[in-house]
Amino acid sequence: MSPSGTPLGMPSLPPPGEPTWKQAWDAALYGPRGFLRRHPPALDRDPAALVALVAAEAPEAVVLLGSAGILAPAVAAALPGADVRFDLPDAFDGVVLAVDWLCHVPAHVVAVDEAGYPRFVHVDPVSGRERLGSRLNETSVPQSIGLWLTEWWPVAEGGPGARAEVGTGRDAAWRDVCRRLAGGTALAVERGHTAAARPRGGSLRCPSASPDRVPVPDGERDLVADVALDAVAAATGGRVVLDGELTRVVSR
Repeated sequence: MSPSGTPLGMPSLPPPGEPTWKQAWDAALYGPRGFLRRHPPALDRDPAALVALVAAEAPEAVVLLGSAGILAPAVAAALPGADVRFDLPDAFDGVVLAVDWLCHVPAHVVAVDEAGYPRFVHVDPVSGRERLGSRLNETSVPQSIGLWLTEWWPVAEGGPGARAEVGTGRDAAWRDVCRRLAGGTALAVERGHTAAARPRGGSLRCPSASPDRVPVPDGERDLVADVALDAVAAATGGRVVLDGELTRVVSR
């Protein structure tokens, strides 16, 4: 093995300027020519079941986030007189329905190197080629990243090659939603996992591509990663409801 390489097939350090996966993911979805700026998120769940989730709460106001926005006409029909909106004001007393919203929050991707240390993964936005970057125990890396992994996804236990998506940004995003509630309910319907079944290789992918295709953050395709549901729930004092395609975090 050369000094600049690793047994995982990645150079030890990325070239200057090559972004971390989180940076590239954010630019690919939300940059000036980002995918989600040009293509609304698709809904691939049963609309009637989602509307029923909301209607069961009998709210006077509903906020729809992520691909739930497509449901606006159906929600309005099911709840005559309800205020259906897409922005979340402070002191909101109603139901927030977020569908596949958190899975679109970009996250740091880490991989365990041959010595057993988790490291940032950098990526070429054009080719999708990945390279290992800084170890998470370096002083330049925010401690919150390593602490989150220790508590929620101890990826190093998976050995060299194991990967994880760091959920600090998703936890913070859902916490921000919930802090705006004043007696309402927030429902995050997401594909995700809990501590008992984290995916060893992570779950970052392009939803429309075959599972074995390398995700490329070029802005021409969607990018998602499943959500650490238990971490999101704990961040807001919520709970995880395992319910097939309606699996969700419920926070009040």
